[in-house]
Amino acid sequence: MIIGAMRERVAIKAQTEVRKTSGETVMDWDTTVATVWASVNGLSSRDILQAQQANVIATHRIRIRYRADVAHTNRLVWRGRTMEIAAVVERDNRTALEILAREVQ
Repeated sequence: MIIGAMRERVAIKAQTEVRKTSGETVMDWDTTVATVWASVNGLSSRDILQAQQANVIATHRIRIRYRADVAHTNRLVWRGRTMEIAAVVERDNRTALEILAREVQ
């Protein structure tokens, strides 16, 4: 793992249930699990096609140090852009995570 390539700050968000004053419960993404250093790269057309063959829709490859608490149920925020996690893969003997994500509105 090349630590010097991890130059971007990425926030890992978790979904929580919030109760409004009216008593209604809604799901919210305001809980930040952690903010980590990462390398963020857009996928090439070839990579996107390969991901689609595995039934994964992704636009970015994000690499961070290994964390046990990152799952496909989380979201990432990078430069104000929200990314939905499509897949999480352990790399380099559990020293890194490779995350395939797609940008959401």
